[in-house]
Amino acid sequence: MQAENKSMLIREVINKKTGEKLISFGGEDFENVNPSKHYYDACFVQRMMMQVPDEVSGRKKSTEKGKEILLKTVKDCREFIDNFRKVELPKNLVNLLGTTKKRDQQKILNGLILNPDILMGFLLIAGDNEYTLSQYSSEFQTCAVDKEKLPYAYILNKDGKIQKLGKTELTDGQLKQALEERSVKVAKVLEKGEEWHCFFLTFNSIGGKENWQNGQPHFHYISNLFGIKKEVVIEQIKSKKYNLGNLPHIALEDYGVQPKKAST
Repeated sequence: MQAENKSMLIREVINKKTGEKLISFGGEDFENVNPSKHYYDACFVQRMMMQVPDEVSGRKKSTEKGKEILLKTVKDCREFIDNFRKVELPKNLVNLLGTTKKRDQQKILNGLILNPDILMGFLLIAGDNEYTLSQYSSEFQTCAVDKEKLPYAYILNKDGKIQKLGKTELTDGQLKQALEERSVKVAKVLEKGEEWHCFFLTFNSIGGKENWQNGQPHFHYISNLFGIKKEVVIEQIKSKKYNLGNLPHIALEDYGVQPKKAST
Protein backbone atom coordinates (compact mmCIF):
# COMPACT_ATOMS: atom_id res chain seq x y z
CA MET A 1 0.00 0.00 0.00
CA GLN A 2 1.65 3.21 -1.13
CA ALA A 3 0.13 6.66 -1.37
CA GLU A 4 1.70 9.42 -3.39
CA ASN A 5 1.07 13.11 -3.82
CA LYS A 6 3.79 14.78 -5.87
CA SER A 7 2.89 18.24 -4.60
CA MET A 8 3.30 17.26 -0.96
CA LEU A 9 6.64 16.84 0.80
CA ILE A 10 6.43 14.31 3.65
CA ARG A 11 9.17 13.94 6.24
CA GLU A 12 9.47 11.51 9.13
CA VAL A 13 11.85 12.20 12.01
CA ILE A 14 12.30 9.96 15.05
CA ASN A 15 13.83 11.13 18.32
CA LYS A 16 16.16 8.19 19.12
CA LYS A 17 16.13 8.93 22.85
CA THR A 18 12.37 9.18 23.37
CA GLY A 19 11.05 7.28 20.36
CA GLU A 20 8.88 10.30 19.53
CA LYS A 21 7.99 10.46 15.85
CA LEU A 22 7.32 13.66 13.92
CA ILE A 23 5.57 13.47 10.58
CA SER A 24 5.52 16.78 8.74
CA PHE A 25 3.55 17.60 5.61
CA GLY A 26 4.89 20.40 3.46
CA GLY A 27 2.64 22.24 1.02
CA GLU A 28 4.90 22.20 -2.02
CA ASP A 29 4.24 24.35 -5.06
CA PHE A 30 2.24 22.78 -7.86
CA GLU A 31 0.91 23.78 -11.27
CA ASN A 32 -2.26 23.26 -13.28
CA VAL A 33 -4.00 20.67 -11.13
CA ASN A 34 -7.68 19.89 -10.75
CA PRO A 35 -8.59 21.44 -7.36
CA SER A 36 -10.96 18.66 -6.29
CA LYS A 37 -8.51 15.86 -7.09
CA HIS A 38 -5.58 17.75 -5.58
CA TYR A 39 -7.24 18.37 -2.21
CA TYR A 40 -8.75 14.88 -2.09
CA ASP A 41 -5.30 13.37 -2.68
CA ALA A 42 -3.78 15.62 0.00
CA CYS A 43 -6.46 14.60 2.49
CA PHE A 44 -5.96 10.92 1.69
CA VAL A 45 -2.17 10.96 1.96
CA GLN A 46 -2.12 12.92 5.23
CA ARG A 47 -4.72 10.76 6.96
CA MET A 48 -3.16 7.49 5.82
CA MET A 49 0.32 8.63 6.88
CA MET A 50 -0.98 9.58 10.32
CA GLN A 51 -2.59 6.15 10.82
CA VAL A 52 -0.46 3.54 9.02
CA PRO A 53 2.78 5.27 7.92
CA ASP A 54 4.76 2.05 7.56
CA GLU A 55 2.21 0.50 5.20
CA VAL A 56 1.84 3.70 3.18
CA SER A 57 5.61 4.01 2.75
CA GLY A 58 5.94 0.33 1.79
CA ARG A 59 8.10 -0.60 4.78
CA LYS A 60 5.47 -3.13 5.84
CA LYS A 61 3.02 -5.25 3.92
CA SER A 62 -0.62 -4.26 3.92
CA THR A 63 -2.71 -5.64 6.78
CA GLU A 64 -6.45 -6.21 7.04
CA LYS A 65 -6.63 -3.33 9.51
CA GLY A 66 -4.73 -1.16 7.04
CA LYS A 67 -7.19 -2.04 4.28
CA GLU A 68 -10.11 -1.13 6.54
CA ILE A 69 -8.45 2.19 7.33
CA LEU A 70 -7.92 2.79 3.62
CA LEU A 71 -11.60 2.27 2.78
CA LYS A 72 -12.71 4.51 5.63
CA THR A 73 -10.21 7.19 4.61
CA VAL A 74 -11.50 7.15 1.03
CA LYS A 75 -15.02 7.72 2.34
CA ASP A 76 -13.98 10.38 4.85
CA CYS A 77 -11.95 12.36 2.32
CA ARG A 78 -14.79 12.31 -0.21
CA GLU A 79 -17.08 13.68 2.49
CA PHE A 80 -14.41 16.24 3.44
CA ILE A 81 -14.38 17.61 -0.13
CA ASP A 82 -18.15 17.37 -0.56
CA ASN A 83 -18.73 19.43 2.60
CA PHE A 84 -16.90 22.36 1.02
CA ARG A 85 -19.22 22.15 -1.96
CA LYS A 86 -22.10 22.85 0.43
CA VAL A 87 -20.58 26.13 1.64
CA GLU A 88 -22.66 29.11 0.56
CA LEU A 89 -20.54 31.37 -1.60
CA PRO A 90 -21.01 35.10 -2.16
CA LYS A 91 -22.66 35.47 -5.58
CA ASN A 92 -20.26 38.20 -6.61
CA LEU A 93 -17.31 35.90 -5.92
CA VAL A 94 -18.57 33.31 -8.40
CA ASN A 95 -19.22 36.10 -10.91
CA LEU A 96 -15.52 36.93 -10.80
CA LEU A 97 -14.89 33.98 -13.09
CA GLY A 98 -15.21 34.96 -16.72
CA THR A 99 -15.07 38.74 -16.16
CA THR A 100 -13.46 40.66 -19.01
CA LYS A 101 -12.98 44.12 -17.48
CA LYS A 102 -10.68 45.17 -14.64
CA ARG A 103 -13.18 47.67 -13.25
CA ASP A 104 -15.81 44.92 -13.01
CA GLN A 105 -13.38 42.83 -10.99
CA GLN A 106 -12.61 45.74 -8.68
CA LYS A 107 -16.33 46.32 -8.18
CA ILE A 108 -16.92 42.64 -7.37
CA LEU A 109 -14.04 42.58 -4.88
CA ASN A 110 -15.07 45.77 -3.08
CA GLY A 111 -16.30 44.73 0.38
CA LEU A 112 -15.85 41.02 -0.32
CA ILE A 113 -15.06 38.86 2.72
CA LEU A 114 -13.49 35.40 2.52
CA ASN A 115 -12.77 32.71 5.05
CA PRO A 116 -10.92 29.41 4.50
CA ASP A 117 -14.14 27.46 3.83
CA ILE A 118 -15.42 29.98 1.28
CA LEU A 119 -12.07 30.02 -0.49
CA MET A 120 -11.98 26.23 -0.70
CA GLY A 121 -15.55 26.11 -1.99
CA PHE A 122 -14.68 28.71 -4.61
CA LEU A 123 -11.60 26.79 -5.77
CA LEU A 124 -13.73 23.66 -6.20
CA ILE A 125 -16.40 25.54 -8.17
CA ALA A 126 -13.69 27.00 -10.39
CA GLY A 127 -12.34 23.50 -10.99
CA ASP A 128 -15.81 22.32 -11.95
CA ASN A 129 -15.77 25.10 -14.56
CA GLU A 130 -12.51 23.85 -16.08
CA TYR A 131 -10.12 26.21 -14.28
CA THR A 132 -6.86 24.66 -13.13
CA LEU A 133 -5.15 25.57 -9.87
CA SER A 134 -1.49 26.39 -9.23
CA GLN A 135 0.34 27.36 -6.05
CA TYR A 136 3.51 29.45 -5.84
CA SER A 137 5.26 30.34 -2.60
CA SER A 138 8.47 31.67 -1.13
CA GLU A 139 10.06 31.85 2.30
CA PHE A 140 13.08 33.86 3.42
CA GLN A 141 14.56 33.69 6.90
CA THR A 142 15.50 36.84 8.76
CA CYS A 143 19.19 37.77 8.57
CA ALA A 144 19.16 38.29 12.34
CA VAL A 145 19.17 34.53 12.98
CA ASP A 146 21.68 32.01 11.59
CA LYS A 147 19.48 29.55 9.66
CA GLU A 148 22.21 26.90 9.89
CA LYS A 149 21.60 26.77 13.65
CA LEU A 150 17.85 26.23 13.43
CA PRO A 151 16.48 22.92 14.80
CA TYR A 152 14.76 20.50 12.46
CA ALA A 153 11.31 21.65 13.55
CA TYR A 154 9.93 24.22 15.96
CA ILE A 155 6.55 25.77 16.63
CA LEU A 156 5.19 28.58 18.76
CA ASN A 157 2.45 27.28 21.05
CA LYS A 158 -0.59 29.30 22.05
CA ASP A 159 0.92 29.84 25.50
CA GLY A 160 3.87 31.64 23.89
CA LYS A 161 6.35 28.82 24.53
CA ILE A 162 8.55 27.32 21.81
CA GLN A 163 8.38 23.57 21.18
CA LYS A 164 11.30 22.20 19.19
CA LEU A 165 12.62 18.93 17.80
CA GLY A 166 16.34 18.58 17.27
CA LYS A 167 19.40 20.28 18.74
CA THR A 168 19.99 24.01 18.50
CA GLU A 169 22.21 26.65 20.08
CA LEU A 170 19.49 29.27 19.60
CA THR A 171 17.41 30.50 22.50
CA ASP A 172 13.63 30.36 22.51
CA GLY A 173 13.63 34.12 22.00
CA GLN A 174 15.75 33.78 18.86
CA LEU A 175 13.52 31.00 17.52
CA LYS A 176 10.46 33.15 18.13
CA GLN A 177 12.19 35.96 16.26
CA ALA A 178 12.94 33.60 13.36
CA LEU A 179 9.25 32.68 13.15
CA GLU A 180 7.92 36.21 13.40
CA GLU A 181 10.39 37.86 11.04
CA ARG A 182 10.25 35.39 8.17
CA SER A 183 9.21 36.73 4.79
CA VAL A 184 6.58 34.33 3.45
CA LYS A 185 4.24 34.60 0.47
CA VAL A 186 1.71 32.06 -0.82
CA ALA A 187 -0.29 32.50 -4.03
CA LYS A 188 -3.19 30.53 -5.46
CA VAL A 189 -3.69 30.97 -9.22
CA LEU A 190 -6.81 29.88 -11.09
CA GLU A 191 -6.35 29.65 -14.84
CA LYS A 192 -8.33 28.85 -17.98
CA GLY A 193 -6.82 29.73 -21.32
CA GLU A 194 -5.57 33.31 -21.23
CA GLU A 195 -7.67 34.12 -18.15
CA TRP A 196 -6.11 33.88 -14.70
CA HIS A 197 -6.88 35.05 -11.18
CA CYS A 198 -4.25 35.23 -8.44
CA PHE A 199 -5.04 35.44 -4.72
CA PHE A 200 -1.98 35.79 -2.53
CA LEU A 201 -1.16 36.50 1.07
CA THR A 202 1.94 37.26 3.08
CA PHE A 203 2.76 36.56 6.71
CA ASN A 204 2.43 40.28 7.29
CA SER A 205 -1.01 40.41 5.64
CA ILE A 206 -2.38 37.63 7.86
CA GLY A 207 -0.45 38.68 10.95
CA GLY A 208 -2.08 42.08 11.33
CA LYS A 209 1.16 43.85 10.40
CA GLU A 210 -0.14 45.69 7.33
CA ASN A 211 -1.96 48.97 7.72
CA TRP A 212 -5.31 47.98 6.20
CA GLN A 213 -8.62 48.08 8.06
CA ASN A 214 -7.01 48.09 11.50
CA GLY A 215 -4.75 45.15 10.72
CA GLN A 216 -7.45 42.91 9.20
CA PRO A 217 -5.91 39.79 7.60
CA HIS A 218 -6.40 39.85 3.85
CA PHE A 219 -5.58 38.50 0.42
CA HIS A 220 -4.14 40.57 -2.38
CA TYR A 221 -5.67 40.07 -5.82
CA ILE A 222 -4.38 40.44 -9.37
CA SER A 223 -5.51 39.01 -12.70
CA ASN A 224 -4.68 38.97 -16.40
CA LEU A 225 -6.63 42.24 -16.74
CA PHE A 226 -4.16 44.27 -14.63
CA GLY A 227 -1.58 44.63 -17.40
CA ILE A 228 1.10 42.51 -15.70
CA LYS A 229 2.15 39.15 -17.13
CA LYS A 230 1.53 36.08 -15.01
CA GLU A 231 5.22 35.16 -15.22
CA VAL A 232 6.13 38.52 -13.68
CA VAL A 233 3.62 37.99 -10.86
CA ILE A 234 5.11 34.56 -10.11
CA GLU A 235 8.60 36.04 -10.16
CA GLN A 236 7.52 38.67 -7.64
CA ILE A 237 5.90 36.06 -5.39
CA LYS A 238 9.18 34.14 -5.45
CA SER A 239 11.26 37.20 -4.57
CA LYS A 240 12.02 38.41 -1.03
CA LYS A 241 10.25 41.73 -1.61
CA TYR A 242 7.49 42.07 -4.15
CA ASN A 243 6.33 45.09 -6.10
CA LEU A 244 3.05 44.72 -7.98
CA GLY A 245 1.63 48.16 -7.34
CA ASN A 246 -1.56 49.02 -5.47
CA LEU A 247 -3.74 45.90 -5.61
CA PRO A 248 -7.28 45.17 -4.35
CA HIS A 249 -7.48 43.68 -0.86
CA ILE A 250 -9.95 40.97 0.18
CA ALA A 251 -10.72 40.62 3.88
CA LEU A 252 -9.94 37.18 5.36
CA GLU A 253 -11.85 36.14 8.46
CA ASP A 254 -11.47 33.09 10.75
CA TYR A 255 -7.76 32.94 9.99
CA GLY A 256 -4.57 34.69 11.04
CA VAL A 257 -4.41 37.42 13.69
CA GLN A 258 -7.85 38.97 13.71
CA PRO A 259 -8.18 42.56 15.02
CA LYS A 260 -9.83 42.96 18.38
CA LYS A 261 -13.44 44.03 18.19
CA ALA A 262 -14.36 47.21 19.99
CA SER A 263 -16.13 46.47 23.29
CA THR A 264 -19.73 47.64 23.59
